[in-house]
Amino acid sequence: MKVVYKPGNTYEEINCFDFREYDEGIVLHDEQGYNIGYVPHEILSHIEPHPGEEVVFEGGDPPEREDDEE
Repeated sequence: MKVVYKPGNTYEEINCFDFREYDEGIVLHDEQGYNIGYVPHEILSHIEPHPGEEVVFEGGDPPEREDDEE
């Protein structure tokens, strides 16, 4: 997957195998499970699956997200 983040004026990307989310950000892992990066939530833009990594949901659309903020 590709993690896209914006630490300043431009977007940057890190390719990773998976990630683990923590309170302050996400830790990125390679295929062997080693940590290869960290992205704080405040600069995280989005995460894109590579071709073949996409998840297909029943009914076609992902479930609605429940935000904590109101």
